[in-house]
Amino acid sequence: MKLIINFVSKLGVDSLSRLIGFITLPIITRSLGPEGYGLFTYLFVILSYFGFFIDFGYLNYGTNKLCEKTESRIVIGKIISLQLLTLIFSYIVLIIAAYFIFDSGKYFLLLIFSLTFFSQVFAIKYFYLAENKLYYNSISELSGQIIYAVLIFILFVKYPSVFTLIIFSVIQTAVTSIFLIIPYLRKNRIEINLNFKDNIKTLKEAYKLGLASKAEGLTTSLIILCIGIFLNDESVGLYNASYKIYLILLTVIQGMSYALMPMLLSSVKKKNKIRKICLIFYSYVTAGIILFLVTFLFSGKIISILFGDKFLNSVPILEGFSFTILIWPTVMFFGLIILAFNKYNYILIISIFSVIFSIIFSIILINIFGVTGTGFILSLVAIGTIIMSIFFLRKITLTENLNMKEFFSFTNAIHEFKNIIFKKKDSTELQ
Repeated sequence: MKLIINFVSKLGVDSLSRLIGFITLPIITRSLGPEGYGLFTYLFVILSYFGFFIDFGYLNYGTNKLCEKTESRIVIGKIISLQLLTLIFSYIVLIIAAYFIFDSGKYFLLLIFSLTFFSQVFAIKYFYLAENKLYYNSISELSGQIIYAVLIFILFVKYPSVFTLIIFSVIQTAVTSIFLIIPYLRKNRIEINLNFKDNIKTLKEAYKLGLASKAEGLTTSLIILCIGIFLNDESVGLYNASYKIYLILLTVIQGMSYALMPMLLSSVKKKNKIRKICLIFYSYVTAGIILFLVTFLFSGKIISILFGDKFLNSVPILEGFSFTILIWPTVMFFGLIILAFNKYNYILIISIFSVIFSIIFSIILINIFGVTGTGFILSLVAIGTIIMSIFFLRKITLTENLNMKEFFSFTNAIHEFKNIIFKKKDSTELQ
């Protein structure tokens, strides 16, 4: 029952959040145009580099630690303590370095935008993920999105600018984190410890997953950075418009991933649970195929309705993203399997290679095909990541005396699906 509630909350509530984003996105892009929207996106990416260690992949690290039944006050206390220290460090670097790198206008906007750092510290999504209470995460996202939408409809339409959009983004992230931290503090407490040595220990424990998570983020942000360097702000805006649609469609896969993640982590090493893992794999694959068809066939209509004629050059980019969404569910599945075996070093290596793939393919495709080529960068990165994942998964299964083919048996998936259906029928008859 919990699994159904979690999936419905992630798919239903998150889809509602994305729908609100759908509604506000045309207003923003039409008001700012590709150039203004591109500037906002570019500033967001630059800020993510300055805040590199604040959101250091703690979603996977915290979830894994809490699934091991470590007390939440200890795990959350360690993570927040480390984040507070890295926040101070990030601000010092931002204030000094950005002053010399950017002009006064961008410098001011970055300082305002950096207020989102505080929200990142208290966004304890990993706690609710480990507790199988994903609806808390969904409700927090929805609340932030609703506030954001209200501000867009009431104020942004009157005062459309990159500055007002940044202010609203800061408010949105603050609301999201408040809805996450307050319910926890009502029933629990957090042990904050700002001792430098103790926080270094936490960093040593988390750095592999942290670097892996950041490498995953860099894979996409480096593309935007390369577009900004080799092309212009308008091209950044065209790319990000399609990328936003890709992220919205990917919500379905993320909903499945978060809902199934605790089950997958606890089932991988149990040989009698192989059929369940097979069913999960083919659920990922099926969702990817459906989303691919929707995106590829209707990309022109999606761009036209949402962004208008100014963004028509985004259509080929979105068509490229449709192939990414076909492949990416498999990437996510492999990542969770490797995570379940606590092979953080493998995850880190794969993520680093993903960044390398991203840099190589970005430089090649942008220089040869311009902004149109950017839509296929992540598809090629996904293929490279899958090849690397298969290589390491073979090593893991040999060590664990498992047959890797069993994870992908279609027959096992069908048997497990029938088993679930018949169980439901039996339980209904008994009632």
